[in-house]
Amino acid sequence: MKPLSTLARYPYLHDAKTYVKNQGIAVTELIKDPLYDRARSIAIERLEHAFENKDIGVRQLSKESDCIMELFSYPLSRMITCCINDSYFTRRYALGEAVRFYKNLTKENTSFLVDIVKEFNLNIQFDEENQHLSIYFTDYLTYAPTRYKHWKLVNRELQDGYISLSSKDLSRVTQEALRHRINNELSDKPCHELIQKTFSEEIQRLQNKIDIQRKNNETIPVGKLDVEKLPPCIKRILADVQAGENVPHMGRFALVSFLNSLKLSTQDIINLFNTAPDFDEEKSRYQIEHITGGVSSTSYKPPGCDKLKTYGLCPSEEIDRICKKTHHPLSYYGYKWKIENKRKKKKSNKQPNKKNEA
Repeated sequence: MKPLSTLARYPYLHDAKTYVKNQGIAVTELIKDPLYDRARSIAIERLEHAFENKDIGVRQLSKESDCIMELFSYPLSRMITCCINDSYFTRRYALGEAVRFYKNLTKENTSFLVDIVKEFNLNIQFDEENQHLSIYFTDYLTYAPTRYKHWKLVNRELQDGYISLSSKDLSRVTQEALRHRINNELSDKPCHELIQKTFSEEIQRLQNKIDIQRKNNETIPVGKLDVEKLPPCIKRILADVQAGENVPHMGRFALVSFLNSLKLSTQDIINLFNTAPDFDEEKSRYQIEHITGGVSSTSYKPPGCDKLKTYGLCPSEEIDRICKKTHHPLSYYGYKWKIENKRKKKKSNKQPNKKNEA
């Protein structure tokens, strides 16, 4: 069994779950007993920090009681998240836990990291003598943020199916594994009735924050773009980005290349992505400028309807009559503008000439 201070920093580990289980504390006791007031306060603090800062925050763990309260705050925060019942919030919370996990891991020695990684069933190899780490390519492709240049497979050393990486990089891969785990575990879990009743005010406050965030996202200006004229596919991708969804690479590529074709600035495009759970402005700028030709000699064109359908990015239930007349998102947008201009011209011709009337 790991030390209590370690369990408090890493409450998602098997030893931490075993410790909590061995205490024999019922959920009702954890929720109602004044002894656990501090754990309940920390649980709310974890959630608020995760939502606002993408990190659950850090607290003093100098005393045994600090460690115990920190440790018990974790299952409470998970149960409260289930009662908030919002996929966007769940993703933010999962990211907040994972980011703090990564920050803690980067302070540990390699042997400790290797031990932690085993809990996530990641297939790694560790040469203790040379302090060399490698991970099997399927696990790497599953969890590494390969949309960034540093992480792309072509920039990595591959031997016998294993990819070499530093302890810091392995910590980042494990961060992503934890984020996936928490998000998947909480996605379909029901709300505990007593949690709903006990934390009703806190849950309502957090739900209000989510609603405000969503409204702010929906009103983010997009340069000179007329959102109402966007084709259903691009509108859906844009809505997902602004809602903080983890949009797949092809979806991001389609959106960026589409907006670039409409002459939006790099900064306007970057501003759209800052609500994404894993937003990093420097890395996002590099990706966007790579697509738009800012850091390369090629400015990529947005994919057509057939390619978007192949990647599952065409919302078939939202196809309208203009979709059926066009074969490219830019054609759809241009067609909508054409209709708008005709309508304006027709309206202008119908208006009487005031000089002639005089």
